[in-house]
Amino acid sequence: MKNRMSRLQLLFCILTFIAILPCAAQDTKSYAHTLELRNSRMVPVENRAIEIYDVVTPRTEIGQRLFKIHEHPAFDSLLTPEAEQRILSEINLRCNKLDKDTLLTSDLIWVYRPYFDWLFNEDPHCRIEPMIPAKDVRETKRLKVPEFDVLCINDTLIVNQSLDPDYQTGDRILSVNDIPVSTFLEYTYPDRYDTPANIMRHYYFSNVVDTFRIKLERGGCIINTSTAGDTQSRVVLKLKQQQALKVQTFPDAKSACITIPSFYPNNSWLIKKLHNQIKKFKAIGITNVILDLRMNPGGNGDRFDELLSIFINRPSVKYLRKAKVKCSQKTIDLYDFLTEEMLGQTVELPDNEIVREFPLQSEMYIDGMRYYVLMSRDTGSIAASFCNILQFNDAASLVGEPLLHNALKYGETVQGKTLLPTLLKQTGISIVEYDEYTRAVDGVLMPDIAIPYIAQDYLSGGDAMLDKLLEIIESNPIN
Repeated sequence: MKNRMSRLQLLFCILTFIAILPCAAQDTKSYAHTLELRNSRMVPVENRAIEIYDVVTPRTEIGQRLFKIHEHPAFDSLLTPEAEQRILSEINLRCNKLDKDTLLTSDLIWVYRPYFDWLFNEDPHCRIEPMIPAKDVRETKRLKVPEFDVLCINDTLIVNQSLDPDYQTGDRILSVNDIPVSTFLEYTYPDRYDTPANIMRHYYFSNVVDTFRIKLERGGCIINTSTAGDTQSRVVLKLKQQQALKVQTFPDAKSACITIPSFYPNNSWLIKKLHNQIKKFKAIGITNVILDLRMNPGGNGDRFDELLSIFINRPSVKYLRKAKVKCSQKTIDLYDFLTEEMLGQTVELPDNEIVREFPLQSEMYIDGMRYYVLMSRDTGSIAASFCNILQFNDAASLVGEPLLHNALKYGETVQGKTLLPTLLKQTGISIVEYDEYTRAVDGVLMPDIAIPYIAQDYLSGGDAMLDKLLEIIESNPIN
């Protein structure tokens, strides 16, 4: 099944100089040379909480050609000479705007943004992230981050969940350490939900500091704050705990909302909790169940048939028409049918390697319920497939905003490689292209009930999308 790394897992992609291992496809001598070249270009980063380094890249090495991701099933065919030249022109325009002889990692992220966005638009799994080389990797464990996450709507960052009483849900973040939010957002991906540390990480390692000076707006007033934050591991854990299968009930609307933050390598506990909770709802007269997948990046498809059996009243469901894999050094050992002669080719997976249709377990189905699924552009991978299957089988109404382009199309990620001699790294590469049964339009899965994100609606600290859906449910004559 598909899998996708969450952005919380992407925080602090840390690498020591001696810990990087060459990809199998890289020539050892070439790798050693580029690694030595990168080490020779390292410069210390000043005024940071620990001793870290950056790498300078000469302007003359940028904008001549693009790095390629040959393992991906579609990138090579889509990146035509015309497309490559167009992207290179945009990169060179950005370089000229910077007007620097050498570029640091944050500069590379900004000038290569047109290419990163092109890759991401085709496959949302594909991200290029910066690494932070520390002199002593153990020191990174004590680095701290702000104790909240954010909702990003266009150029507006709003506190979503907070562990620190100085920061409240609905606060608008204006700047961090005197850097405007709009500047940070030029360097990062267009995620709906994120963390300040993840956003700042793309801007010159700005999260590696002792203190965060945060200017915010609350109730029309500007407030200057300062926080040391807490360690990343503790913040990530506590924020996840706030979301873990959270249950809310709304008796007036005969409705309940269950937050599903992820799917897991073992979904048995999740399935049991969902099944039991929905039966409890039915027993007390709640007939509208809202599944909140807005912050669910995917995860694992373990027991997916059993999970879907709760919601779909059919003997079986269709899943895939077909699937393709790019034969490469990374994939040839993963599939027995691939051969050396197929290297470089994108080939269809045989029937024994894909799931075209799967049976459901009728005893799991709970009748008499109406289901709604809240989704956002962050709903990805197997979570996107979950939404798609429910919609395709008329089992639930999808609510919110469209999913990202091709959220359903790719999956089965493998480890990416370091883009030597820089500090940039591919976090994961999809190796399989899927053709799911779907109602998606031009690769975009659309909601049945569209409720767009509008920044003003979230500044009061409420959940505007959920509130709007509850209004719609209450106004329904059949409710």
